Amino acid sequence: MNLNQIKMRTVMIAFALFCAWQTAGANGLNDKMLATCNGSAPTVRNIADSPEDADPTMGAIHGRVVDEQGEVLPGASVYIESLHTGTTADANGFYNLGGLKPGSYTVKVSYVGYKPLEMTLKVGSGSDAERNIVMREGAVLNEVTVNGAFQGQRRALNLQKGAMGVMNVVDADQVGKFPDSNIGDALKRLNGVNVQYDQGEARFGQVRGTSADLTSVTVNGNRLPSAEGDTRCVQLDLIPADMVQTIELSKVVTADMDGDAIGGSINLVTKNTPYRRVLNFTAGTGFGGVGGKWRKTLGATWGDRFFGDRLGVMAALSYQYNPGGSDNTEFEYELDDNGQARLKEAQVRQYYVTRQRQSYSLALDWKFNSRHQISFKGLCNIRHDWENRYRISYKKLTSSAKKQSVVLQTKAGSNDQKDARLELQRTMDYTLDGRHRFGRLKADWAVSYARATEDRPNERYAAFKLSGIDLAADLVDEGGRQPYITTTLPALGEKGWKLDALTNSNQWIAENEWKARLNFELPLARGSFGNTLRFGAKMVSKDKSKRNAYYSYDESLLGDWQSNLSPQIRSGFMPGAQYPTGTLFVAKELLGGIRFNPADGKEVLEEEAGNFEATERVTSGFLRFDQRLGSRLDATLGLRIERIDLKTSGVNYTMDEDERESLTPTGECRNNYTNLLPSLLLKYQIGDDGNLRASATKTLARPKYSALIANKSFKLADQEATIGDPSTKPTTAWNFDLSGDYYFKSVGLVSLGLFYKDIRNVNIETLGYMTGAELGLTGNEERFEVTQNLNAYDARVFGVEAAWQRDFSFIAPALKCLGLYATYTWTHSTTSNYNPRLGVSDGDDISMAGSPEHTANASLYFDRKGVNIRLSYNFASAFVDEMNLGSRALDRYYDRVNYLDLNASYTFRLSKSGNEKTAPKLTVFAEANNLLNQPLRYYQGERDRTMQVEYYGAKINMGVKVNL
Repeated sequence: MNLNQIKMRTVMIAFALFCAWQTAGANGLNDKMLATCNGSAPTVRNIADSPEDADPTMGAIHGRVVDEQGEVLPGASVYIESLHTGTTADANGFYNLGGLKPGSYTVKVSYVGYKPLEMTLKVGSGSDAERNIVMREGAVLNEVTVNGAFQGQRRALNLQKGAMGVMNVVDADQVGKFPDSNIGDALKRLNGVNVQYDQGEARFGQVRGTSADLTSVTVNGNRLPSAEGDTRCVQLDLIPADMVQTIELSKVVTADMDGDAIGGSINLVTKNTPYRRVLNFTAGTGFGGVGGKWRKTLGATWGDRFFGDRLGVMAALSYQYNPGGSDNTEFEYELDDNGQARLKEAQVRQYYVTRQRQSYSLALDWKFNSRHQISFKGLCNIRHDWENRYRISYKKLTSSAKKQSVVLQTKAGSNDQKDARLELQRTMDYTLDGRHRFGRLKADWAVSYARATEDRPNERYAAFKLSGIDLAADLVDEGGRQPYITTTLPALGEKGWKLDALTNSNQWIAENEWKARLNFELPLARGSFGNTLRFGAKMVSKDKSKRNAYYSYDESLLGDWQSNLSPQIRSGFMPGAQYPTGTLFVAKELLGGIRFNPADGKEVLEEEAGNFEATERVTSGFLRFDQRLGSRLDATLGLRIERIDLKTSGVNYTMDEDERESLTPTGECRNNYTNLLPSLLLKYQIGDDGNLRASATKTLARPKYSALIANKSFKLADQEATIGDPSTKPTTAWNFDLSGDYYFKSVGLVSLGLFYKDIRNVNIETLGYMTGAELGLTGNEERFEVTQNLNAYDARVFGVEAAWQRDFSFIAPALKCLGLYATYTWTHSTTSNYNPRLGVSDGDDISMAGSPEHTANASLYFDRKGVNIRLSYNFASAFVDEMNLGSRALDRYYDRVNYLDLNASYTFRLSKSGNEKTAPKLTVFAEANNLLNQPLRYYQGERDRTMQVEYYGAKINMGVKVNL
């Protein structure tokens, strides 16, 4: 962090302290006055702090909007019709209307699913009136009991309805109605979203037919760093679903939001401070999947307010322990001299994975008075993955018989890590922010620190090779769904097996991110043609590094390994019974007990060639002008400027004619560029229940750090290489949207939208082949499979998305307890201006990588008298995931998916004494995931030519939730 950044952050903190000092002597908050929808208008007591308006007679109305259970209602509309002005409640339910002349005002408060509320409020000379507003459910919902499916829908729909741009929201209550363990699984319920899986859980999200690299993930508005070295994408399976209050997907961003959001911006809002005391507990267990072991889930949330409601506190924790695994086969093809795809390598893999998630959050807010508030939010996520993998590799199947071989490999870890490879990922985000009002001028600021790390200590491999056998002669179903080899092999430990590799490595990845922002909002005029100017600046400082220390050892450390073997490839292996179940491998316990010393081993430089360091500075500023054009039409005009200063360094691997290896520094590479990101948004209100929206915005996506390192890294044993290029350009896009939505009185909506994206310099990962000599390995003529990120082409994406949410009471009142949630998105992409290395020309029918043509969600639910049953379906069509340099026959595709989940719960009051609506509740639930046993599947070129398939099996969970 440089001196100027330190100075700026010091100024920001001093500013917050100054505001606290200025307001510390103000009188305490006045008694809360509750406005209910019974038509009464109680007298308002005023707060006696000194007004800071230019006109000392000006006053304000402020407070919080909640429901009868004390739950805050973010996005509630608070409107003064006589002035044609209003505001919306923030994420904590707070609203503030300032710059009001003394007098009485009729205020209208509205929220989806609640009775509209009108009340008269009196503003005194130079005074602020506090009014907390309690909304009651609309008559159409009177039969809904015990917090049914409608509760979360109301909050989500209200935020969507009030947004200036296209937004989709999932509320915490809605997340709880689906059997989703992490944020990624919950995200797939949103319109236009597809997720990619790893070990049976959603890991990365794709929005509107764009790859995950083109969508940003933020926590409380802050971009979250990535815990992996080869991507900027945030691992969504790190964050439990029960740790967020809302998931907000902004498909159209405004100038005050970060511009790196071509697909959209996914904002995870953690639990806010409560209006009243909150105490919840969750406990559950489950079984199923590979291994069939029992799982555990625990969660707790506590919140309250203190010191006359000045201080709010909310703390939450979540713990999940999920043993499982997967059955996997993988195949690699190459083209022969006649252009035919031939199977080069086949693998059979057995995974056993135990995943433990821990997550902790804390939210604090302090209200000095109605004009000055500060808050803190912190989120920490920790995920342990203990993994053992047992792999059979059939190698060089296109070569002569004497070059073909079988390798049996065990992946493990030290015995203090359960004899398994540990992948320990951590992310954390801590933010201190403030909101202030100086007369009509509003200011907000924030300073934050975020960090993501991945630690892989003592990752160990032991592999034995059997060479010189004609495997290809016994190859069955080459080019098909599940190729296999029928060759009978001697058991491991018998004659012919030799040590191929015994290695131990320690890998560490870390990304740190400091952020500071200062924004202002100034209303310039009121009324039907009122307007507001917003402006601000933000500084972000990032650094990322990857370190890998890798050593190989000789066979002596294994001792009597022939007596330490274990049978693997389990019975019931889901890819098929044709694969060799019960194959012997070196036991994980043997590897776990070895005490490796780097001094006894040989450093494997080719594995360390991927080490790098990168620093990135993002300096941005924005102007946003909001203009009302009558009582129905609103316009937002904005401009954002983002400057990037990038510095990278790494190492190159070299091997001379005598096979002497070395690592040489790449030197320091610098790059900088500036992007201008204009935006125009229009919103037209159709009555009180509908909107039409249109927008044109420009956004960008920056290449991942590993692609920006000027290095070449190698794996000689596997003949694989990776190339980086610091001159890789960011991807930019013009986005055009047109949409309409209508909100039903019975809580629901119907919407239809069109979107078009003109995308330039699409950055994708490509595969190709080069000789070792071409890669700089002198005298090496072996063919290497080369992975490289390229600015591959320009793309255009056109799409249509539709959504429907509603119960069936419009058919018959008796069907009020039944409802349907359904979304569908169709996208069509074309590409042009290809990079010459791709070997294609304009006019070829090539879709954009990461762009499924169809995505759909459907959820049929029953909700009555505390019983909630939901059957959920998710579909996405196949799409190109990775392009091959020179041949479309070897492009990698992510196959189509069909997921079916079922969950049920019963909620009842623990006591009927006192207030029925606030009595403690108990929920008993049961969930079944992946009922169709949908595998993760890639294919190469043709749909029947499997490249990878990984099965996880169905899983069942059950448990209880207590809301006190």
